Amino acid sequence: MTKFRIKLNQAKCQSYGKCVATAPGFFELDDNRRVRLAGEAEAIDDIVVKAARSCPYRVISVIDSESGEQIFPQRRR
Repeated sequence: MTKFRIKLNQAKCQSYGKCVATAPGFFELDDNRRVRLAGEAEAIDDIVVKAARSCPYRVISVIDSESGEQIFPQRRR
């Protein structure tokens, strides 16, 4: 099973909350209505990728912990 590292760009967060609705065990909104991690910055659940894809502002980056490859969003070449 793949382990994912999660990185957030809170400055881009527009408080839509789709990530929280998709993966409430991983994400929550802080007092300023910006996304933050609800727990660890690593996950083994593919739901974090689905949550990242649900964000219209691409605030959540998902990285394969073993290879270091960014899974989402895909980097432009």
